[in-house]
Amino acid sequence: MEKLKVAAFSLLCLFLAACGNEFARQEYGSNEKIAQMADHYAKEGSVGRSIDGGYALTISKFNGRETLWDETIQENQDMELDVSLYISKGQAKVVHIDSDGNVTTVVECSPKDSEDGVVTKTVSLKSGQNRLKIVGYDCEEVDLKVLVAEPQA
Repeated sequence: MEKLKVAAFSLLCLFLAACGNEFARQEYGSNEKIAQMADHYAKEGSVGRSIDGGYALTISKFNGRETLWDETIQENQDMELDVSLYISKGQAKVVHIDSDGNVTTVVECSPKDSEDGVVTKTVSLKSGQNRLKIVGYDCEEVDLKVLVAEPQA
């Protein structure tokens, strides 16, 4: 009986490992899912830290969507972001979600077109809640840096 339990548990672990990223792959293109308040992700080896004027994140493996920044803005304004994103495997993007739940891709990449340098983007913030999220599937060796300039009225 004990061997049967061990075999069943092993099969369950194998099944879950094989299907572990399927939710992230299915939700990657769904603005409705991405815009949800709740994060939904699986990751390994994650280190996030504040850096001068922004945020840096390294992750060994990542699937899903995770909020990087969440701020309530009083007036419509533009914000300039300097973003560098590198992944060795998978597909990833950084998105902006405005107070109406509209999702805009700030930067997107795969290993073949990972950014070696910094991309500067202007994000239009609407009054109310604004968020930045990282979204990805099958991601390995994620290296993300986001520097935020002071919002412009």
